[in-house]
Amino acid sequence: MARAHDNGTGPRRARARKRAAEVHNAPADARDIVRQPTARVLLVASNGTRGSVAGPVLGSMDAAVEAGSTADEARARMGDDERPRVDVVVVDERVPESVELVREAAQAEPAVVPLLASAKPSLDLAVEAMRSGAADLMKLGRGDEVAHAARASLALAIDRAQLARHREGRVERLRNVCRQLHSARQDISSQLSGMCSDLVEAYQELSDQIDQVSVSGEFNGIIRQELEIESLLRTALEFILAKIGPTNAAVFLPSTSSDFSLGAYVNCDFNGDALDTLLDHLADTLAPRFEQRSGVHMFADRGETASMLGNDAHWLPEHATIVFPCHKDEECLAVVALFRDDRTAFEPGTKVLLETISKLFAAQLARIIHVHHRHLPKNQWGAPGDDPHEWDDLDDLDLAA
Repeated sequence: MARAHDNGTGPRRARARKRAAEVHNAPADARDIVRQPTARVLLVASNGTRGSVAGPVLGSMDAAVEAGSTADEARARMGDDERPRVDVVVVDERVPESVELVREAAQAEPAVVPLLASAKPSLDLAVEAMRSGAADLMKLGRGDEVAHAARASLALAIDRAQLARHREGRVERLRNVCRQLHSARQDISSQLSGMCSDLVEAYQELSDQIDQVSVSGEFNGIIRQELEIESLLRTALEFILAKIGPTNAAVFLPSTSSDFSLGAYVNCDFNGDALDTLLDHLADTLAPRFEQRSGVHMFADRGETASMLGNDAHWLPEHATIVFPCHKDEECLAVVALFRDDRTAFEPGTKVLLETISKLFAAQLARIIHVHHRHLPKNQWGAPGDDPHEWDDLDDLDLAA
């Protein structure tokens, strides 16, 4: 049967022109996609055999083919990061170092699929190719059957390479997601850590406030019943020692002559004669120093106590000391001193406790003074440290305990 000669007007040319028109009329991004080859093949063969490999096998494949004649050229191409990555490397076994090049291509990266091509394949060559990492041993030669088998082998290699590329892309995306998640986790952990710290601080502040309210209510309920200075001093010292433990304590009361006298004391670890001398000296030196100061002053060890006492440090050589004045309407009604061996130093929370106690203690002292002098003008009121006989026949204030 006679065939018509295809002179450019046949069906094949018409389809080609149609595809070209579709590509030309497509958007720029779409045209780039159409023109982009599906795979990039590096052919390593001598000049004499390159055409026999590229023509029958690669000519009809949808792939971009790059050729080289030596193993060194192939290595340089595979190591060139500025050019597109190679998917498949076809190495003619007649090229020197062909098997070694296949091994290097297989070890270079997982997405590169090497093939070994031979015009005379054998079992030994196939075993050597497989051991070197080749995906297949491709036969070269004439005839449609050989070319078809070679194209099938190359198509499988391209699919394998594209699958590896796809997996690499997924792995890289997963790595990016993991990095983002790790960064987000660190941010959340940092925020949670900050929130936990804030919560702990808030809880501690709330706990301290609750403790202060509890102590305030307990202490105020006790001393509000006391309407005599003697019993008030005894009750206050008993309450303080119950909260902070065994401690030497002294309460110094001011007099109208601007001196301080001992109102009450507790002896923890001094002998009697030494304590009497110490308390008399502290009434003359320590109490006046803190008359005009406000707040609770804590000296945690002997070094701080010595710094506070200066030349009088030898009176309390190995002690931790707390001193706080009790003010009401900017008037000092008492100065309280607590001191004990610094090997059993005061707890940090003691300062907050005594700040609450000092205000309530001063308020009750002022209330007692007001009660006992309510029949006199205020400018004739005495001070807590004055002679008790001048206070409406109050009892003696010797409160040694």
